[in-house]
Amino acid sequence: MGIRHAETAALRVRGANAAGLLAGGVGAAGAPGEELSASVAGGQKVMAGDALFESLRLALGRKKFQKPSTPPEPLLMVRNWTMEERLERFRAAFLAHGGTLHVVSSNQEAQAQVAELLAGKDAVASGAPVLAECGVLGLAGVQSGFTDPELLGNAAQTVRIGISSCYCLLAESGAVVLRFTPEEPRCISMGLPMWVIVASRRKLLANLDELLGLNPRSFESSSETALIAGSERQEIHLILI
Repeated sequence: MGIRHAETAALRVRGANAAGLLAGGVGAAGAPGEELSASVAGGQKVMAGDALFESLRLALGRKKFQKPSTPPEPLLMVRNWTMEERLERFRAAFLAHGGTLHVVSSNQEAQAQVAELLAGKDAVASGAPVLAECGVLGLAGVQSGFTDPELLGNAAQTVRIGISSCYCLLAESGAVVLRFTPEEPRCISMGLPMWVIVASRRKLLANLDELLGLNPRSFESSSETALIAGSERQEIHLILI
């Protein structure tokens, strides 16, 4: 019997609410007629917004709740230049940026060129394999093999020349691309008055598009990658083997 009485009371409340709304007054739930009008107006605005988005979807050829399609592959403009063409284009652009290019034909010539640039001065060098292959790390006054960043930083403060290699070279722009790693720390290549780069011609790419084609993730971490195209505060020498 208690359940039946509860059901009867609920029906009476619902009836009172409906009667109050129809009369424009306040029902048992306390909802004024003005709030009903505002609710209707709000619903009209939502419908207008839906219509706008539907027209946009039609213009784009899409359906509601359709998942976005896979974007097209980027158009890479790779230049089919020979090594000689790449070298000449890089030379012109690199010199225009204020750099100095030394083209050598052997590791021994590269070592001799570095020794000439040092002229008896001390320098810090990275752990790039090409520097060991050329005998640069064995030159008098060249400090290398640092495993402690603090010790490397202290050593870099006492010299004016840094020696490193590079990730690649871009012929079209004359830019030097660096990837900062424990073997190629930033302070050697970018923190000293003179920077000497030793690199193989195999590092010479046509342009940035070719680099992205070879390694699409080259610039995922901007803090580890840099493109250098000359510097007013630094003397840059590139020894290309």
